[in-house]
Amino acid sequence: MLRVSNVSATRSGKLLFEGISFDLAKGEVLQIKGPNGSGKSSLAAIISGDFQQNSGMVECNFRIGVLLQNIEIDFPITVAEFVALGDKKGDVAGALVKLRISELSEKLVTELSVGQLQRVELAQLLLQNPELYILDEPFSAQDSENITYLIGLLKELKSTGKSIILINHIELDLIGLVDQTLQLQN
Repeated sequence: MLRVSNVSATRSGKLLFEGISFDLAKGEVLQIKGPNGSGKSSLAAIISGDFQQNSGMVECNFRIGVLLQNIEIDFPITVAEFVALGDKKGDVAGALVKLRISELSEKLVTELSVGQLQRVELAQLLLQNPELYILDEPFSAQDSENITYLIGLLKELKSTGKSIILINHIELDLIGLVDQTLQLQN
């Protein structure tokens, strides 16, 4: 269970949000929406423990995996090696197939497009097998075919009891995936 109670945060002296409260149970999906600068990524960072809120409380007994919006990898490592960092004993080839990127396994991650890199990072998260996926703009660099496929993959994860926080600003048909939506404002 994840419980966020009356959380507020500032960044660089600017109030991002205040009074944010919600619960997320096993197998539920929360979509966080809002314009750029409204604090979506900061709220995700608070939940994952990477950013300190000003007030309020976050209680989480889920094992968390995070897909960042802006992934920067500037060292030479192949896609397969990077995915294996999620779990060296895991099924790397299976994770690559699941994300439809097996043909990239021997490419260096520095040679990938942003969309490909997002799918590589998600493959790594699959190997980590978190109970709560925090996905920051996972559709932003994907074409419509991959968006549709990823929505199906997220529905599959949900059906296995995985919880998901989905940060998204693209209008998509997420019926059957999203249980609740949190709208942040500037």
